[in-house]
Amino acid sequence: MQQKECPNNTKDIETTSCPTSPKISLVQVPSLNIPVCRICQATSSSEELISPCYCKGSLAYIHLSCLERWLNESSRNYCELCKYRFDAIRTQRYGLWQGLRIWILHPRNRRHIQSDFIVGFLLTLVTAGLLAVCIYGMEFFVNEANRIGMGKTWIRFVVITFLIIILLGYVISIYLLVRDHFTPWYQWWRRTVNIQLRFPCQGEETEG
Repeated sequence: MQQKECPNNTKDIETTSCPTSPKISLVQVPSLNIPVCRICQATSSSEELISPCYCKGSLAYIHLSCLERWLNESSRNYCELCKYRFDAIRTQRYGLWQGLRIWILHPRNRRHIQSDFIVGFLLTLVTAGLLAVCIYGMEFFVNEANRIGMGKTWIRFVVITFLIIILLGYVISIYLLVRDHFTPWYQWWRRTVNIQLRFPCQGEETEG
């Protein structure tokens, strides 16, 4: 099959029409400027949107429930973007013993506590054995000192000093083991709070 060529001279243009491609017009659809929650990206159909801080533009609107949930999860009472401090009521989420029980029952914490408990138990056995040897062997050490010509007072001083060193080492070791668990638990317990906002918010910018 032979393809028809488009004529090049004016005469041919009068008798022959060359096919042309259709014109395409681009229609720009205006964007819908509907405010959405900056956390869940939903509109105000389910819950009214509020603008509680200094943020502007698309970050200005948020659901009250989303804001409170975010503040509770982050344990903050101010906006991390504009540093506006919300008027909020902070209450501890767990009681002292309830928080301690939750911390201990966590799988990762429970494994660490079990391993440190074994270490503490072994330290207790070793310390108790050394103390028993020193206390019940005091007379033996004194008699041996007399046999080799050393004074009783000097031997008793050495044994008592050794006992004090053992006790101090044991107490410091147990203290460090307990502190390694108590400090992160207490920090977690203090940060785990329920935050309830009060409106109208009266806030101020955080320093630094």
